Amino acid sequence: MQSVICDVLVLVPHEEKEFWENFLRSKQVQVITGSRDSVVERYLSISNYDYVVRLTSDCPNVPPITINKLIFTAMHYDLDYLANSWEEFRTAIDGHDCEIMSRKALAWLRKMNLSISQQEHVTLAIRELRPENLKLGALISKEDLSHIKLCIDTQEEYDKAAERYGSAAHKRNIATEKGILHYDY
Repeated sequence: MQSVICDVLVLVPHEEKEFWENFLRSKQVQVITGSRDSVVERYLSISNYDYVVRLTSDCPNVPPITINKLIFTAMHYDLDYLANSWEEFRTAIDGHDCEIMSRKALAWLRKMNLSISQQEHVTLAIRELRPENLKLGALISKEDLSHIKLCIDTQEEYDKAAERYGSAAHKRNIATEKGILHYDY
């Protein structure tokens, strides 16, 4: 079995560095900064990793098992790009979006003359151009749940998420009070 060593990195524009470093001070998280206009530039600055898993802040509910499946599948099949959020093949809940890119995929992005949209949406060029020298994959679930929306793009969606988290916390408290062993996942 191959071992995996993971670093947690937060990629933000230069001007947000101080905020994120203060916010994450007690965590073992490294803050990487780069251009506000080119998100892809921030990813290219960490291209020394074998694989980079991309999670975005509007998707705070990605189940850890989904991330594990993504990493295992990409490594097992030696993929350069794998996503559960590729719109053409999407079956994942909107808000469980995650992608993984290999060092080779990042090197390919570095060579490309990317549009503004491709610089903002890091993996868009890979999905649109489907380079033949990269091994691509889509993580597709047995059931199509893409109609469910859990991503947080608006205040209303944030409020609904806070309500769901509050409800789960309430149920955990009740289980604890009744002596029921519970496991968070």
